Amino acid sequence: MSNERRNPARISSDRYRDLFEHVPIGLYRSTPSGEIVDVNPALVRMLGYPDKETLLAETAGTMYGRPEDRDRWLAELEQNGTVAGFEAQWRRRDGSVIRVEENSHAVRGADGTTLHYEGSAEDITERRMIEARLAEEKTRFEQLFAAAPEAIVLCDNDGKILRMNTEFTQLFGYTEAEALGRDIDGLVAEGLNGLHEEASGVTESIARGETAFIESQRRHKDGRLIDISILGKPILVDGEKVALYAIYRDITARVAMERKLAQEKARFELLFAAAPEAIVLCANDGAILRMNAEFSNLFGYTEDDALGRDVDQLVAPDVESLQDEAKGITQQIADGQSSFVETQRRRKDGILVHVSILGKPIMIDGDQIAVYGIYRDISARVAAEAALAATRKKVERLHDAADALGEAEDEEDVYRITVEAAELVLGFSHGALYAAEDGDFTCRAVSSRIVVEEPERMKIDPVGIAVQSLESGQPIIVDDPEPKNLPRGMPPTSRSLICAPIRELGIFLAASPDVGTFGEEDGRLLAILLGHTAVGVARLRLQSQLIKQARHDALTGVFNRHYFNELIAQEVLRASRYDHPIGLLMIDVDRFKEINDRYGHQTGDTVLQEIASVLRETVRETDMIVRYGGDEFLVVLTETGEKAEEVAVRIREAVRGNEKLRQISGFNVSVSVGSIFWNPGADHPIEEALAEADARMYEDKNKR
Repeated sequence: MSNERRNPARISSDRYRDLFEHVPIGLYRSTPSGEIVDVNPALVRMLGYPDKETLLAETAGTMYGRPEDRDRWLAELEQNGTVAGFEAQWRRRDGSVIRVEENSHAVRGADGTTLHYEGSAEDITERRMIEARLAEEKTRFEQLFAAAPEAIVLCDNDGKILRMNTEFTQLFGYTEAEALGRDIDGLVAEGLNGLHEEASGVTESIARGETAFIESQRRHKDGRLIDISILGKPILVDGEKVALYAIYRDITARVAMERKLAQEKARFELLFAAAPEAIVLCANDGAILRMNAEFSNLFGYTEDDALGRDVDQLVAPDVESLQDEAKGITQQIADGQSSFVETQRRRKDGILVHVSILGKPIMIDGDQIAVYGIYRDISARVAAEAALAATRKKVERLHDAADALGEAEDEEDVYRITVEAAELVLGFSHGALYAAEDGDFTCRAVSSRIVVEEPERMKIDPVGIAVQSLESGQPIIVDDPEPKNLPRGMPPTSRSLICAPIRELGIFLAASPDVGTFGEEDGRLLAILLGHTAVGVARLRLQSQLIKQARHDALTGVFNRHYFNELIAQEVLRASRYDHPIGLLMIDVDRFKEINDRYGHQTGDTVLQEIASVLRETVRETDMIVRYGGDEFLVVLTETGEKAEEVAVRIREAVRGNEKLRQISGFNVSVSVGSIFWNPGADHPIEEALAEADARMYEDKNKR
């Protein structure tokens, strides 16, 4: 069919999908329960997921950096049906947080029930940062203008004074009342030989949009001349000149002292430009000449303590060859070379701190006049690197625990491995794992410091930490809990708690006697471990379910004939080993066809289920009950001295006396039973014994 004849609705749908897939902002559709139904590629990229499917596997709640943001969003949606310009913190897949602006609406059915939510999400993190920077720059400008060490004046395009700072008043002696509205050149250059013309020329060049810089003289209010430098520039907004400004600096002292201060200026410019790092100025032999405040803060020495002393003797004691290292660096700089090293140095109180050291010689006219060192405290970075390395090691060991959980043979093994990993890898010395069972929680494993004589069932506090963790699906950390609010099983001295869910399968609780023991990283690593725990439990339960389905009859719950064929060979071997007979009871429900014909097959199924229940109650747990086919059952009596016919009699009486069967069928249901014992020494196989039991069952039926 040609494109012109395509269904308009289909065309509209295709266009909508194309727009959905290619729009540059994130789009999504989610359900009230938090299921993410659809997202576009822009949202996948924005949240840092490798593909759409991985993001769809998450829940909407996990996207929010703060759960209360989603609660506010849901409340507003349910109340108004739409949300516009809603700002919230979202969490990317790597754990980083971005700021998002959402525009959403609720899609409701005819009965008003919310079907799903649709909306857009735009990353406004950068926008908010720019706005914050602009506000900061404005504040900084105002502070700079007010507190600047230079005199600053702001004029209109005609040179009339609009604003001036305190330094302008101090430099020229005019108050704002005296200066505002006056011509700047008339104020500070009127009546001076040639200076007024010079000043007017400078103002005109700035008015033309040029930058002007001169060093000249201007007049104080009291008439004296001041040596100044003037930097003037136009203020442009969107290319339009809106005002002029000029910065006046008093250079009287500089002009007088220029040569004298040249050497000092070089030292200060080179040595203190890198502040706020610790800076020390030394003679070529290493004796300390000057040091800044950060040097005192870093190493704890006052100027009286340090000046004149050898810098290496001061901060590099003979510990692990640090002094030899320090002397080598000092010699390298003294030889005119630069040096950079990361190492340790000693504070006055004896504590070793991690520092980076940049050392350089100071050269003037080719002569080395001194050396300087810049020290930066890198203790936090070193500690962070060590913490990162420790975290990586923990993650590696968690992978080992995950492998062990994947090989666990039963649930108890899974719980034990989990608690051991929490204790040995994460350091949770007081931890307990509780498995959900019929609405309660049973303690299934504890760390080595907790003694539990037998598994303890407990009901969790409906407003406690466990419920919070289960409902949120996230680890919960509580510091300094009230003793009365401590979960059962936790030591009364606990000052920190962490609780995390094992999906819906249970919870893990850990405690510490110290406040602030657990942090976000503990919660993240614990969640990783418990995720593997949940997978391990689910795997074992699925295996158990599959095995049960393969071995048991779906209707009656007893063994099926296929599994019987596997087991009977083992029973024959066991009977032969211990010389025990095997009893066989072949059982058939009398008048079963009549029940099916009169009441239907569903009633017949109910009868078979009740017959199976009667058999389970009548024979031993060690005996094997098999649905042999249709309405036939087989009971295998193992390691018994009881005669098979005695068991057959009990079965007949139990069935005939069953009131439920009578109510179902309208008459006393009975069974025909053929019984036989097979001995390991018999000259015929057990298959012939089964056939004989079947024949005897029919003989019993024919007697009725």
